[in-house]
Amino acid sequence: MNQKIKCPYCGYEGETNTYKELRKPWKFRFYEVKRLQCPKCGGIFQHYIGTSPKGKKSEYTIRIKPKPKK
Repeated sequence: MNQKIKCPYCGYEGETNTYKELRKPWKFRFYEVKRLQCPKCGGIFQHYIGTSPKGKKSEYTIRIKPKPKK
């Protein structure tokens, strides 16, 4: 399933398949977690998406490694 994700470093928006997946997705509680790298700036972040047991949808990103300095 492709969805739009926004890079927390540069603001680039693209489908999940435009980002480089750095490891296999895993589960954390009710979230599916993906470690992604932005194709524009190279920033690395984790994208969490899931539905709580009460049915509330939740999605967020956590910065992991800043974009490489030029």
